[in-house]
Amino acid sequence: MNTLHSQLAQYIDQGVIPPYQYSYPPRSTYRPLESGKWNISDVWARDLANYQTPELNLYLHVPFCNVKCGFCNLYTIISTDEDVYDAYTDALCTQIRDHAEIIQARRLRTIYIGGGTPALLRTRHFEQIFDTIGEVYPNWRSTAEEVAVEATPDSIVDDPDGFARLLQMGLTRANIGIQSLVPQEIREAGRRKSGEDVIRKAIAIVKELGLPDLSTDLIMGFAGQTPESWRHSVDELAALEPTTISTYFLTVRPDAWFSKTGSYQYMWQPELYERYDYARKVFLEHGYVQEGSVRYKKPGRGGYVQKVLTFHGVPLLGLGVGARSYTSVLDYMTGSVKPSTAEVADYIDKARNHELRPVTGFELTGEEIVRKRLVLDTFDLDLSELDRFGLDTIRSEVDAVLDAAESHGLIHRLGRRVQLTPKGFKYRDILSWMFYSDHVTGLDRDYYEGLHQANKRARKNMGATPVRITGIDLRESA
Repeated sequence: MNTLHSQLAQYIDQGVIPPYQYSYPPRSTYRPLESGKWNISDVWARDLANYQTPELNLYLHVPFCNVKCGFCNLYTIISTDEDVYDAYTDALCTQIRDHAEIIQARRLRTIYIGGGTPALLRTRHFEQIFDTIGEVYPNWRSTAEEVAVEATPDSIVDDPDGFARLLQMGLTRANIGIQSLVPQEIREAGRRKSGEDVIRKAIAIVKELGLPDLSTDLIMGFAGQTPESWRHSVDELAALEPTTISTYFLTVRPDAWFSKTGSYQYMWQPELYERYDYARKVFLEHGYVQEGSVRYKKPGRGGYVQKVLTFHGVPLLGLGVGARSYTSVLDYMTGSVKPSTAEVADYIDKARNHELRPVTGFELTGEEIVRKRLVLDTFDLDLSELDRFGLDTIRSEVDAVLDAAESHGLIHRLGRRVQLTPKGFKYRDILSWMFYSDHVTGLDRDYYEGLHQANKRARKNMGATPVRITGIDLRESA
């Protein structure tokens, strides 16, 4: 107890900044799965038995971008080839049909088309995707509380008619990556066209079209960002009044281009928490409420339903070359974690031939299911929901962490319900890390140490100056 209490105090006092905890176990812990052991239908049948109310989030991955941001480590490839888009859409729709029984056995709560930049697809591709969903689940427009797509400001400005057609198809939410309203910060981060004027035009178009939920983001820690430039971005975005705003600490992971080259000296220091405080103050003053540690929404309109439901334990079926699926049995991918045009071609062939299967992932024990909910869902978590997965087996460890969190003012305890305080929202990622199992922490460390060593060798060959980038381990970053 005393050790955990002092450890948490040290992390808070030092202003440690772990990466945003949006999944557990993280992708870094995925390892090749034994060939033939895992059948997708069996995995989802076993998962179905764990829920009294069967529900589902559907995530569709589109990997294409027209430029690769230097800080991005997502599964993306650079392509504007419409023939490739056609073949990929055909493959994705085949995969949707192949999962019809899995989808039909559950209430479809959300649909999210992410990437990449899905907005690069043409109207005909979206029509094909939504028509296929309709074949499998005819009433999806009635049950889905959120139908979302990721876009860039310039993709909306370049094709407003195409975006309007998406609303007619059923789109309720769009995520547009803003990151900053300071042009120099955006240019240095590798974005080309999305200057402040393009961002303003995109927001104006979306509002005029009547999109229910426009989600935007800002990033703290860009190279050259100052307290003044951060305040400018926050103030300007608040004045534009999108329904949802997220604020992230910039984390350049070892598999991002900036880390591989060592050419980008970004800020990852305790002073960034002062920028968090400023943003929170401004957004609350403008009528937003805080939905999560990084996200603010207009009451009754904004928010990120799929993320909230996933944190609450609703399973997610991920389809597409770089998609992850989250179940109570196995978190898995059907393709490689390393994006390439060859991998996309292989995905298209295997989807066409109905040959996709889990190839990499993480098998979940009862203990890891409990830890997953604790890592992701302390915003509002009823611990009694975890009893059936074996909370008792690690209860003393969990109680010790919660006692330390409560003593530092990070959580409220309402009987067996746990809720984060405003201070807990601020330091949520530190608290979340403390629920990681030793097994997950070890796998993550091994993965990132391998990437660190590869990057050091690459930078040495290029004559670049070494930089130190950490993974999720607070003991490394503290």
